[in-house]
Amino acid sequence: MALSEHSTFSPNVLMGAPVLQNWLFPHGSGSLSSNVGAADLAYQRWFRFKEAYSPRLVMNALAENGRPVGRCIDPTGGSGTTALVCSFLGIDCDTVEVNPFMADLIAAKTRRYDTATLSTDIAAVLAARPKEGCLARYEHAPSTLVQPGENGRWVFNASVAAQVGAFADAIDRVDQAHRPFLRVMLGSVLRDVSNVIVSGKGRKYRRGWDRRIVTATAVVDRLRDACRDGYSDVVRFSDRLRGRVSVYHGDARVRTAELGPADCAIFSPPYPNSFDYTDIYNLELWMLGYLRSSQDNRALRLATMHSHVQLNREGRAPTGASAEFDVALGAIEGSRAKLWHRGIPSMLRSYFADMEGIMSDLAESIRPGGLITVIVGGSSYAGIAVNAPKIIAELGCDMGLTLVRHSPLRAMRLSAQQGGQFGLSEDAVVFAC
Repeated sequence: MALSEHSTFSPNVLMGAPVLQNWLFPHGSGSLSSNVGAADLAYQRWFRFKEAYSPRLVMNALAENGRPVGRCIDPTGGSGTTALVCSFLGIDCDTVEVNPFMADLIAAKTRRYDTATLSTDIAAVLAARPKEGCLARYEHAPSTLVQPGENGRWVFNASVAAQVGAFADAIDRVDQAHRPFLRVMLGSVLRDVSNVIVSGKGRKYRRGWDRRIVTATAVVDRLRDACRDGYSDVVRFSDRLRGRVSVYHGDARVRTAELGPADCAIFSPPYPNSFDYTDIYNLELWMLGYLRSSQDNRALRLATMHSHVQLNREGRAPTGASAEFDVALGAIEGSRAKLWHRGIPSMLRSYFADMEGIMSDLAESIRPGGLITVIVGGSSYAGIAVNAPKIIAELGCDMGLTLVRHSPLRAMRLSAQQGGQFGLSEDAVVFAC
């Protein structure tokens, strides 16, 4: 059964559908996989998350269970799409997220607010201005983060960093329930007031950045605009969020086993594509105070799945059988001289061992007959395809899960170094427990 716009909703999904459709109306039909169009929806627009998938995919994955769903698990929460959709539908959702900024994003999106007290705290934060010595909060950050930087380069002008720091300090003084919302609002403006552009592979300096004039006033204006839009969404929708969302900060490989019984799981893990997602969100982590030292940064990286090679750590291999994995790994190991990093074979072994462990924990948690929906894409190294969806399907079957379907969602491009053409697939892999 393929995901479609005409899937039959289970009773409790249907009950909440009018509220959800009201939220989704600007999105139109859209793509089930990509977040095109949905990025401008209420809540989703708070922070641009390139890797997000469509809310409609979550709706249809819930409906595919064919029976009421009271509780859902998302072990790799990301931007919180699964949690938010569940909340709209009155479904409880437990989600794990290793990145503390993204964990705050999920919490901020799915919380119900007292709008009067939130408005008061927004005003208090917007009134904050830098004090003497405010740049001291960045003294253990990377040397290029704040002017004067290193070798004549820096990401944030000193006046900009000082204003961001003043706002961050003010956020620490408001109602604890409002801090995630305000941190997300502040995080959403950081890239625009920086001297860099951030992409999937990291960041690079803007063309002519050293002639670009960005001041503290720009930070104040942009945060005011972000808070206005975020507050508007809260006023319009937060009283319609009925499902309870619990956000667990930490390593999915550890915390998934702690979540307990649920009716289904819907998640999209990091792909084995060598992206270091902690580095992609490095600006938010450092500027907002989630990271205070290089030790903090290393600890966070160690808590992530083996989807990248930017950190040397002990690896392991999956214990289950996957013929697709054996063939791909053998071919990649035979092409070591062509690989851009010698650690890629070890990363791939460890990545699928990580996925095997998470799926095994989910198999223990999901009630009999419930579905585990995995949205995952493949990768390619030295021209050799790593069909991650097929490997995950084979590992799941080997551990006793029943494969309901394995369906393509969209084509993905190879890296520019490998030609940039469409050569990879992002798929939905659905198991029954």
